[in-house]
Amino acid sequence: MRYTLFIFLFISGLISSCGEETKEPPKADVYEIKNIGLLSTSEYTVGKIIKLTDDGEWYAVGDRKILMSCKAKIKAGVDLKKLREGDITVSGNTITILLPPAEMTSFVMEPKLTHTEMESVSGLRDRFSQSEKNNYMRQAENAIKRDMNETKILKDAENNAAMFLEDFYEQMGFEKVIVKHKKAELKNE
Repeated sequence: MRYTLFIFLFISGLISSCGEETKEPPKADVYEIKNIGLLSTSEYTVGKIIKLTDDGEWYAVGDRKILMSCKAKIKAGVDLKKLREGDITVSGNTITILLPPAEMTSFVMEPKLTHTEMESVSGLRDRFSQSEKNNYMRQAENAIKRDMNETKILKDAENNAAMFLEDFYEQMGFEKVIVKHKKAELKNE
């Protein structure tokens, strides 16, 4: 009876150990992802109000005021072409990717989304010229770009790119995908 129990346990152990399959690591070019290039993963529409009061010079009689609104469509993402040798490491069924920092990939300020909401001219002053209005729009565009870090667009772009890469490499057969982000270099302006 003891021998029968021993043989039964021994055979059960053999059968259960044979059932476990060791999974081979995926055999693919992990840098193939660079072929995607610019991966835009986040889009925001940002509005800006421009308010200006021009009292003019001491010799000008009257004043003029303008209120303008504009909207910009901004896309952000990660340029996968910037991946360098060593940014992707494979250890068995685990892959670690060090992504380039997210950046603005597209900025469009369409004229049809720009409006003069109010213009007031008094005294002997001239109306605002189209050239002056265009100059104010350029200032608004620069302000939107400068204030972009106050939005979450770059963080959203990083998170969305990480989710995309996790899905991509899991489809290739990796069991664990770790995505890390490089820090953006500060630009002196």
